[in-house]
Amino acid sequence: MSRVKTSKNFPKTAFSMLGFFVALFSSGIGIGGGTIFVSTFISIFKFDFKRAAATSLATIIPITLVGAVSHLFIFPNPPSGKYFLVFIPMCVIGTIIGSKFIHKWNNQWLKWIFALFLLIASLRILKFVDFPFLMFSSLNEISWAHEALFIMAFGMVIGIIATWLGIGCGLLIVPFFVIVMNFNMHQAICLSLTTMFFLSSSATLMHHKLANLDFKTFKALFLPSLAGAVTGSAISGLLPGFYLKQVFGIILMMIAFTYLLQPTLKAIKTHKEKRNALYKET
Repeated sequence: MSRVKTSKNFPKTAFSMLGFFVALFSSGIGIGGGTIFVSTFISIFKFDFKRAAATSLATIIPITLVGAVSHLFIFPNPPSGKYFLVFIPMCVIGTIIGSKFIHKWNNQWLKWIFALFLLIASLRILKFVDFPFLMFSSLNEISWAHEALFIMAFGMVIGIIATWLGIGCGLLIVPFFVIVMNFNMHQAICLSLTTMFFLSSSATLMHHKLANLDFKTFKALFLPSLAGAVTGSAISGLLPGFYLKQVFGIILMMIAFTYLLQPTLKAIKTHKEKRNALYKET
């Protein structure tokens, strides 16, 4: 019987390279890299889902801290402080709520909803379709009181999803504020990274209480992630918002199809394994 691989079977350099390149890619477009981390931890390093989610969230903390500080001080016209004050606390509350029900939710359904949102958002960002996004495309034009309530509700949902899927939710935050709130790309990235710093910190604490965090892997990822985040933020500063938007839209679409095709690919793999097992028996 073959031995199951764990993080102990892989050299530290493997985690260092993963941390650097994911951070390089993620901080430049306003996401924490949780989607890449979780899928890599599970498929390559053979983590179970809870351990992958917890370690992913912990690694997102330094990536988003460096990215948020860089965007706040480098780019002109950051988002108004009222968006930070309304959105971030509700995201944190969402992580607390999510941790209470993390054992009771079917993650597969959540992944399907998540993937469909990403697919719709990517089509809208790339302008393959031109329709009002969820009938809220002019939300920024209504009164602040109504706008704030909607943002608060969205923030709570984001916090819950972050805890359940082990991601920072930049893939949801950026398209929401670009499409619905009419932010420019750099403003959306700035708000997304700042939010994810607090969001991932809170969600990591929740997972730590549940004893899901792999400290050894996190230590191996920490410094390379910081270096990658600094490099990614610098590259992002050199690119116009239009190109960032196009890159982000393409990435959204790729990740959406990955999530949507996962059950099919898993079913095909299971079928092949069963067929091979039957051949061996005969």
